[in-house]
Amino acid sequence: MLSKDLLRREINARLSNRLGLTLTVGLALGLALSLGVIYVFAELAEEVAEGESRRFDTLVLLRINAYSPDWLDAPMRVVTALGYYSVVLPLLAVSAYAFYRRGRRISAALLVVSTCGGMVLTTALKSVFQRARPELFESGYTASFYSFPSGHAAVAVGFYGTLAILVAWRLRGFRRWAVVTAGVLLVLLIGYSRLYLGVHYPTDILAGYLAAPLWVGTVALAYLLWRVVRGPKSRGGEEG
Repeated sequence: MLSKDLLRREINARLSNRLGLTLTVGLALGLALSLGVIYVFAELAEEVAEGESRRFDTLVLLRINAYSPDWLDAPMRVVTALGYYSVVLPLLAVSAYAFYRRGRRISAALLVVSTCGGMVLTTALKSVFQRARPELFESGYTASFYSFPSGHAAVAVGFYGTLAILVAWRLRGFRRWAVVTAGVLLVLLIGYSRLYLGVHYPTDILAGYLAAPLWVGTVALAYLLWRVVRGPKSRGGEEG
């Protein structure tokens, strides 16, 4: 029969092996995701910079404007408002505080990092590319700063997408898929609202969706790693 010291060493060795394997796989997945997103984003940015996407962008925006019913105007303005920083930041504060109060401090931190990271990233990229806003039709709605990539699209994934992941993680069955579906639909609707209002090109939205995974993929992976390594909840420990 193993002594307590030998048993403790055996447990520590197994935990170390488990941690090493998890971190190795996690780093590999994170690197692959980052390289893939960077590559696709770079290709898209090159097409935008060289003007190769203008025909596609113009055609899609004009089609959306021509075939969208008038009753969509009010709902689209409400949906697009959900992507304002002035709306997202208070929601972020409330959500992060709710996670923290429930003992889910890691979840609160991941949500803050993914949301704020997406905001900083898209602001920096806008300053680099300096793409002007489209002026193909008049919608009665104006937007400031540059167009590429879409901050609304990035923050939709960074905040609402991450929030959906964190909430769905604790659910099972139909409720989990309902939350995931709602999150995906909201992200897509926010992106579409920017096209409907004519303040972003389709490639701006795609770029915003691509920029966000650099943050969301990292924080989601970190959350997964933490859950795997942590294992069953210990007494008095933090709930994830």
